[in-house]
Amino acid sequence: MEQTADRIQLKEIIQDRSVWLRSEYDTEALKRYRESIDRLPPVRVDRFSRVLLDGFHRVRVLKEKGNEEIPVIFEECSSKKQLARALELNLHGTPIPIEQRNKVLIKLSNQGLTQKEIAKASGLSQKRVSQILVNSKRDSPDKKKLFEAIRLVEGGKSLREAERSTGVPKSTLERAVLEAKSRQEVIIKHLQSRGSLTSLLRYPDRGPWGKGSYSGNGSGYIIVDLLDYLKPKSVFDPMEGSGTTREVCFDLKVDYEGRDLNSGFDLLSSPLPEQKFDLIFWHPPYWPGFKYSSHPNDFSNVKKIQDFKERIHDGFVRLRDLLSPDGHLVIMIGDGRKNGTFYPIHSEIIQWKLLPLEAVLVKTGDHERQGAHFRYGPAKFIPTLHEYVLIFKGGSQ
Repeated sequence: MEQTADRIQLKEIIQDRSVWLRSEYDTEALKRYRESIDRLPPVRVDRFSRVLLDGFHRVRVLKEKGNEEIPVIFEECSSKKQLARALELNLHGTPIPIEQRNKVLIKLSNQGLTQKEIAKASGLSQKRVSQILVNSKRDSPDKKKLFEAIRLVEGGKSLREAERSTGVPKSTLERAVLEAKSRQEVIIKHLQSRGSLTSLLRYPDRGPWGKGSYSGNGSGYIIVDLLDYLKPKSVFDPMEGSGTTREVCFDLKVDYEGRDLNSGFDLLSSPLPEQKFDLIFWHPPYWPGFKYSSHPNDFSNVKKIQDFKERIHDGFVRLRDLLSPDGHLVIMIGDGRKNGTFYPIHSEIIQWKLLPLEAVLVKTGDHERQGAHFRYGPAKFIPTLHEYVLIFKGGSQ
């Protein structure tokens, strides 16, 4: 029996990034939807939370057109089951890239779903799901162990000796060593071609560090430039995401500590490291933007700008106490725009005067948030969004 669609305001829909199955939009799907915008089927939304379960591409296309309402079919789906339901609904939509699909299966397994439940949601056999999960554990060794093994090889140990010492499979280690050498070549080429660090930053890509599929993942070249310019001996990243800062620090042989909400660290309430750091690099979620998780202290959960600024302020104060006397706190942030109002977040952070400001760097480039900032006509956007790299010096004023 065909379900009857309701209509709700587009602004009611919550696009929770943790429920989205993809790392980025499918350009071909967007093109098809734009060409048939008046015939798009309803999206699927949880009735109580208004979290979008299926229809991210349709929502984007309708927002571009300037629509205020959208046809929806309501479902009743608890937060624990929303990702699985989103995967199940996608069986009849544009296929997810295999690598991204496998990451979703791993995430569902980590959430406690059985292989039978995952197989039902993904449309795969239980045997195939089991193979994917087993392979993921074999091919994804602990980063610390992997880095330790690479250092052993760099120090003269054989691949087999490093495998016996760390437990990292020889085949995985061999690939990782080659990738590490390749990243070193990228760093050398970048530093040789860049010249001196300037206040205007633009990079051709995000580089080989971290995971390009991770939402909000910044360019590793920024970290390379900061380490080259500031020469820190130790670095802390309180929201490391997919590990871009960690990997650059490894490549440049700088001591590193990293934390993230995904691994249980909450900047606003968790105990902080006991040591002091020469450089703290903080890249918080931007406002407004995608919702990363349902954690009450997740910065991306905030609906009001004042609440967001309060969290940034509180995070700043906590991080300030971790700086060595001559250290630097670097915040990478973008300004906000909501309901036609512009919020110069970066300038307000400066005006707090929590630490002496040493420099402001402006990063320009294409960004998926561009449509939320400036608009010419129903669907023509200014192609760039500025992000600000604020460099503060240790020692309060």
